[in-house]
Amino acid sequence: MKSFLKIVFLSFIVYFLSWFVVFKLGINTLGIQSEDTLPAVFLPVSIIKNHSLYLDDYYDMVIKAYPHPDDKSYLKGLVPFYFRKVGGHYVSAFPVVTPLLVLPIYFLPVLLGMKITWFNLIFLSHISSSLIMAFAGGFIYLLLKKRFLLSETKSLLLIIVYLFGTVNFAMISQALWQHGTMQLFIILGLYFLFGYLDNGEKSKDIFLSGLFFGLAVLSRPTAALIWCSVFLILYFRKDKNFKKLLKPSMFMFLGLLLNFLFFAWYNEVFYVSICNQGYSSQLLNSWLSPFPEGFLGVWFSPSKGILVYSPVFLFAFVGLYLALKKNFKKNFHYLIFGLIILLHTLVVGLWKHWYGGWSYGYRMSSDIIPFLVLLLVPFIESNLFRKYKKYFYGTLIFSILVQVFGIIFFDGIWHAAYDLGFEKTSWLWSIKDSELLFNIRRILVKVGLLYQACPKCLPMY
Repeated sequence: MKSFLKIVFLSFIVYFLSWFVVFKLGINTLGIQSEDTLPAVFLPVSIIKNHSLYLDDYYDMVIKAYPHPDDKSYLKGLVPFYFRKVGGHYVSAFPVVTPLLVLPIYFLPVLLGMKITWFNLIFLSHISSSLIMAFAGGFIYLLLKKRFLLSETKSLLLIIVYLFGTVNFAMISQALWQHGTMQLFIILGLYFLFGYLDNGEKSKDIFLSGLFFGLAVLSRPTAALIWCSVFLILYFRKDKNFKKLLKPSMFMFLGLLLNFLFFAWYNEVFYVSICNQGYSSQLLNSWLSPFPEGFLGVWFSPSKGILVYSPVFLFAFVGLYLALKKNFKKNFHYLIFGLIILLHTLVVGLWKHWYGGWSYGYRMSSDIIPFLVLLLVPFIESNLFRKYKKYFYGTLIFSILVQVFGIIFFDGIWHAAYDLGFEKTSWLWSIKDSELLFNIRRILVKVGLLYQACPKCLPMY
């Protein structure tokens, strides 16, 4: 518990101060990373003050600051994509689990009469998002230590990978995205699932696993891919016996059912129809990315690829190979982790915005970060880790530096200069004009080592 609290506290301090310092110094003044997160910033206030999910009181304030969404079909006086108008009320177009989760952070300031200004809300939202990811880091530490039986040193090494060598640092911890909440609940779901399998098969553990996996799906629907795959772990650990699978399945479904009932309630009361939530209107016509471009882009795009922004995950594939080679049956869950990663990146790769829109790195694939970290376990437990340790540390240091670049530089300037949208994706494959090299040029311009010869060669700030 002491290590858990230290991880939560220290990672929160790093996450929050890394934003606050560059923001106050004027190095990066982007307070809200994306319009996607706007409803989550305001919903806790509305819930506390108005006891409602309606955002009517804050609609004018939001659209004055963010009037022009990306999709041009909304520019003719229609409701921006991040809101929906239902029965004369404005509601969030995104899942509401993240704003519900951060209610405790907002509660006292709002109750004590905090003025609803952009800076105050940005401040609270950064505290909230930093805490979500800090707790996710604490719980994945417990998962590694208690369920995967890693040593303290190796557990902390993988926590550094998880917290600072991925877009969890530069992106997910810096705004109220759905991804951080989903990761937190997926980690908790895995913690109780393996607790059930390894510690006497207590019904309470499998119920809690189902409850948290259900919350993950409510947080971000793509978690359904993970939830379905998890049942394969149960099936094989029960010797492929459906009778033995019946009892844990019932308790897991009970946890999932509670989430479904909650969803049905708030959908009926506030949304009337599921079509008013999220990108539901795009579900049938947004699978526009040609295979295999999107899939390969998710992994290798110079400006969005997982293995470009976090090359330390190259060793996750080595870990998967080692686990299955050593004991396929005992380590079958690693195969499921690999299957989850493959399915997720295949599905995301077909989505027209597989690159995550105006965001830093592989945001759309950040949901699978916990599984990539878990696949590193067999590698760092093997003799290969001792042999290739320097390469592992080298890729980890590079991964962290890339995220530091995101903290300093992600302000939308690169997207404004090069983003051509999903219909023409050549900009996502350019090495010369990649986001990383663009930001290096910004530094060189700022220190006078590179002449600003064109409008795209913008200064650092």
